[in-house]
Amino acid sequence: MRRLILAVALVLTACRQQTNTGSLRIDPTLASLVPDDTLFLMGADVEAIRNTSVYQKHIGIIELPRLNEFTRQTGVDPRKDLAEVLSMSNGKNGIFMARGDFNVRDLEARLDKQGGRRFAYKGLNFFGDERNAITFLNSKIALAGSTGALKSIVDNRSNGRRGLPAPLADRLRSVPAGSQIWVAFIGGAQGLDVTVPENSNLAAVIRLLRGIESAALGMDIRNGFDLSGDATCKTEDNAKQLRLALKAVIGLGRLSTPDNQPDLLKVYDAIQVDQNQTKVVVTAHIPPELADKFVDLWLKRR
Repeated sequence: MRRLILAVALVLTACRQQTNTGSLRIDPTLASLVPDDTLFLMGADVEAIRNTSVYQKHIGIIELPRLNEFTRQTGVDPRKDLAEVLSMSNGKNGIFMARGDFNVRDLEARLDKQGGRRFAYKGLNFFGDERNAITFLNSKIALAGSTGALKSIVDNRSNGRRGLPAPLADRLRSVPAGSQIWVAFIGGAQGLDVTVPENSNLAAVIRLLRGIESAALGMDIRNGFDLSGDATCKTEDNAKQLRLALKAVIGLGRLSTPDNQPDLLKVYDAIQVDQNQTKVVVTAHIPPELADKFVDLWLKRR
């Protein structure tokens, strides 16, 4: 059952009455459910992604055995049934939300058949255990993640709050309108509940994150790939370290590119990383013909 919950969570992550947070538009029901202590928030407008040429040419027509098996077991096909997804964390608990069209009775019957433990909470059916669970608020909204966090969301539904927590809403105002995929991060990594070896690569990443006060990034794939993001760091030195780290990642990508894939080099070359005092800005415009080749190469590697 735990594996099934994890599979649901992963699919909800990957894959319109709306509310406006500056330039970015997010479903108001999902936005109103985001906990106030959220530090990391990622979203995808799945409905808009399905209408892009890159999806229709490549992703929408390929066979994905694991996704097909997930659809067979759960009755949810992310390629058809999902409209928008959010993934979030407060550094300790993760939550996944999805808006779509769900046959709740059928889905709950399938979860029962998969051996899920059903328990009631304030009129809703939860499937899982004391650590992780899945629930459907109605035929449009599904939630998965930490059981305690999901119960808190249910408890807070009647408090009258609408919209995202203010710090996240403020940060998302820098994300360009029309972005189908986006992410926002606030509060550095101080709240992350992780223990790692001091000299490990992960420890170095965490130290880098702790120098970031906030960050946001959006990607528009309607006409090639347009990426725009920025991070505000605590000090200029923190910004310098972040800029160097990002350039190093791009450089390693170029070095690992096979000689027979020169188009992939053009993708790396299109990514620009600049620093202005404590701010690091990342931009990229990858034209449609190059985006098509990149996706084709990526699919052949899978």
